[in-house]
Amino acid sequence: MSANHPAGTAAASRILLASNEPAGVADLCRLLEQAGYDVGFRALDGAQKENGTGLSLVIVDDGQRAAQALQLCQRLRAGFADYFVPIIFVAGSAESRLHALESGADACLVRPFAAKELLAQVHAFLRLKNLHDRLTEKSAEVQSVNRRLQQTYQQIDQELELARRIQHSLLPQTLPDMPPARFAVHYRPSGRVGGDFYDVFRLDEHHVGFYVADVMGHGIPASLLTIFLKKAVKAKEISGRDYRLLPPDEVLQQLNREMIAQALADSPFITMVYVLFNRSDGMLSFARAGHPYPLYVPHAGEPQLWKVHGTLLGVFETKFTAQAQRMFAGDKLLLYTDGLDSLGDEGKPSGTDLLMEAAQRYRTLPIQEFVEQLARDLFAKASQPDDFTLLGLEMQDSSRL
Repeated sequence: MSANHPAGTAAASRILLASNEPAGVADLCRLLEQAGYDVGFRALDGAQKENGTGLSLVIVDDGQRAAQALQLCQRLRAGFADYFVPIIFVAGSAESRLHALESGADACLVRPFAAKELLAQVHAFLRLKNLHDRLTEKSAEVQSVNRRLQQTYQQIDQELELARRIQHSLLPQTLPDMPPARFAVHYRPSGRVGGDFYDVFRLDEHHVGFYVADVMGHGIPASLLTIFLKKAVKAKEISGRDYRLLPPDEVLQQLNREMIAQALADSPFITMVYVLFNRSDGMLSFARAGHPYPLYVPHAGEPQLWKVHGTLLGVFETKFTAQAQRMFAGDKLLLYTDGLDSLGDEGKPSGTDLLMEAAQRYRTLPIQEFVEQLARDLFAKASQPDDFTLLGLEMQDSSRL
């Protein structure tokens, strides 16, 4: 390789020399070949068929046919629309310089010229050509990566949609009608799939079990844990014709053991409140695992939080405590998730305080209207960075049923 040009520019560079006078450009051909370039020769008419494929540079010599050479420049420039191929025009007179540039040439040399000037022009344009080709390759790589990303995003979107449909199918489509107990729910995930989950299920003629749970996190991993939760909650043991309703603390303890036994990576955990309710006498018992306290809204008197200790599910082996309460006609009970906490700004009432204020304001509404009105008030002027679920129970006056 000649020392007259930068490394890497000659060996892979193919130059087309176009002229109707081979003898007149023999000096150019020899000069370029001595510099290590692969030089091909075409007559002006034959060169019109070139489309730029495989070419690094074109040199057009007008010889005695300036008009035809200028026309070739125009056709080559139009034909090279999808490629960057520099064109150097070699003119026999200075008058052709401007016409050459207007016809699509990138540079114009007027005979006589120094050999070093031609080589310098060739080297400069080949550097630009190499840079352009590298950028084109990088651009193609970026486009290829973008296409793969789009395909991946599309697949993720399809998986999220499938997860949403599966998760939605596991939620109760209707709530049990067990007078004088009435239920209502407002479920609002922050994304396509969420980590909140709830269920209400009839256990026998008098008892109903229900819970609200919150899986830490969002997306498909959280939705998969809600599916696990649905299958893992065991509220009733059946032996032949006999059965036993499990108390809430035992339900949570068994669920906690199931989660720990899975030995899941990154130690995911769940908060939850489980309630066992007897509609015949209004008695209920509940246990909680790191979840917000149930909110009791009596028919008369101030709303209050029913507090009982309980640690998160899925962290370590532990015991849970059940608490018994009784509900009377007109009383309401609310279970909710910690998405409510995001509503309280610094220096202002917390989300729980806002809920208690709204519950006091709308306490006389029927349970369905009560729950919906609470949700509207709480989220009317606030964003929702987390999932939110509000499950309500009302003990109606049996004499009015």
